[in-house]
Amino acid sequence: MNSADRRIGTIIVVLSLFMVSVAYGKDSNLATTTETNSSNGSGISAEHSKKDSDGKPPESGGILPMGTLHMVIQEDRTDVLSKIDKQRNATLAYFTKERLAVTGELEKELNRVADLLQSERRETMVEMEAIGNRIVENAIIRSERLIDHFFIRAIQMALIVILIFGLTGVVIFRMVAKKRSDPL
Repeated sequence: MNSADRRIGTIIVVLSLFMVSVAYGKDSNLATTTETNSSNGSGISAEHSKKDSDGKPPESGGILPMGTLHMVIQEDRTDVLSKIDKQRNATLAYFTKERLAVTGELEKELNRVADLLQSERRETMVEMEAIGNRIVENAIIRSERLIDHFFIRAIQMALIVILIFGLTGVVIFRMVAKKRSDPL
């Protein structure tokens, strides 16, 4: 039998004794009340509403005195409340420990994710820098080839122009030399 079943059994026994005691006490109080009712004029309700000078209800003359019954109930209630408080404190300590453990794990995971993101960012920056360098190198190589091609074509044009002027000069010089050698 566990403690909850024991408590329920205790409460049932205490309530049974309370009911028997109250019923027996009312019967005996009723008899004394009817005898004293004619002499002093007070009823049953007046006597039950009275309390002792220390604030406790008057004790009945039943099988189990009411004061003792109240004390038993109060002790049981105090015991149950202290056990509940101990369980609450244990539960609170357990939840606090679990919360701290979960928070620690979350912090570790957050740090791991942050480190992973930073390393990914670094790798991406390195890759982007390498791609940028390749683009710049390719642009420089293309521009050098274009400049080289332009100068080669310019030299070819200059040679063609020189050749044309040289041939034209040779043809003109021969025509002039022929005219001088031909006497008219």
